[in-house]
Amino acid sequence: METTITQDIWQEASQLLDLQEQSGLVAMHLQEIENEAENVLELLTVLRTDSYRTDANSAQETAAELTMALEHLQHHILEVLPSLQKQLDIQP
Repeated sequence: METTITQDIWQEASQLLDLQEQSGLVAMHLQEIENEAENVLELLTVLRTDSYRTDANSAQETAAELTMALEHLQHHILEVLPSLQKQLDIQP
């Protein structure tokens, strides 16, 4: 669950990047990217631990969770990336 402060920060970031037409949507995607990136890092750590312990069952479960987290992260990245590239004049 996100705080209003976190939501406000991403709203401000969107406005600073001059993405005001869709700043609410961009802010939501940036917030989700932040959350999911943290989740991905945690799952990578768990997967390393599973592998170190040679726990194949746990590693498989963790890999499945990691796959879902990466898919979720990818979705939000693909939603916000074109706007950022356009605003920053970065060619894909």
